[in-house]
Amino acid sequence: MGTIIIAIVMFLLLVTIHEFGHFIVAKLSGIKVNEFAVGMGPEIVSNQKGETKYSLRLLPIGGYCAMEGEDDESNDPRSYDNAPAYKRFLTILAGPLMNLILAVIVFTIVAFNSGTATNSVGGFTDDSKAKEAGIILDDEILSVGDREINDFTDISKNLTSFYETNPKDKPVTVKVRRDNEEKSFDIIPSFQDDMAYIGVTAKMRDVGFLEAIGLGFKETGRNIKLIFTVLGNLFTGKLSFGALSGPVGVVKEIGNQAQNGVMNVLYFLSYISVNLAVFNLIPFPALDGSKIFTNLYEMITKKRVNKKIEEKVTIAGFIILLSLILIVTIKDIFTLF
Repeated sequence: MGTIIIAIVMFLLLVTIHEFGHFIVAKLSGIKVNEFAVGMGPEIVSNQKGETKYSLRLLPIGGYCAMEGEDDESNDPRSYDNAPAYKRFLTILAGPLMNLILAVIVFTIVAFNSGTATNSVGGFTDDSKAKEAGIILDDEILSVGDREINDFTDISKNLTSFYETNPKDKPVTVKVRRDNEEKSFDIIPSFQDDMAYIGVTAKMRDVGFLEAIGLGFKETGRNIKLIFTVLGNLFTGKLSFGALSGPVGVVKEIGNQAQNGVMNVLYFLSYISVNLAVFNLIPFPALDGSKIFTNLYEMITKKRVNKKIEEKVTIAGFIILLSLILIVTIKDIFTLF
């Protein structure tokens, strides 16, 4: 139950931050906002301030910023549809940007409290293949599969690269520095969803506040790159559809992270926030990216996309997205048993 509550709070926070981005830029742009809602479904409580109603709704599965004329016809001069293209562009873009800003802030908090990973071994996972091979705590990992390790995350990337061209039963050579002496170990990793693991965790070092800010930006950028890598692997078939997770999978992972402390939960919050931002920027109907694209098109060509056609395409896209979420959710439920 605790995990579900944490998941609901996290999801509501991410959606509220996202919709607040749309809301604040719409207000600054002079676009009329009819309602700012946290949650969906029946209204629990609301308060009218000026032209905007602020409401809390029963179902904690989302929220919205209802702008005048965004999804229907309106003759109001301050409607979304009557605003200049650049204002509409910035208003829609602000949602994903707020999620990225949140990610940077929370990654910064995590870095300041937890430190940053070094290239030295700070611990081992259960059944660690590295530990079995003879690697010990404080060994500094220099290379994996003849590729240098400049950052601890390079271990995973180098393992992936090695086993793209080699069979899974072939040992990978891991070089370490121990007491100013280099040592080599041949290791056959464990595999999960075609991902290779040697079972080591990083030794952490403390960082100052300014360095933590830099690490917040760096980690956000790294996660953005990771998402595009995963999407590329899905389209090329290197990663199976089963690797995707929906709401059930996310709740399960929150439970896993909660067992490892608050910082792990916060890190996962940032990771989901980056995911929400990146996926919303994809120019697919029903996502923010679609409206960003059409507004950008209008800014460049000075021609508007036919609204009726755009509405029909958006409905079709929404149905496709709901279907995908349903399929992934069913898959996640089956994996629980």
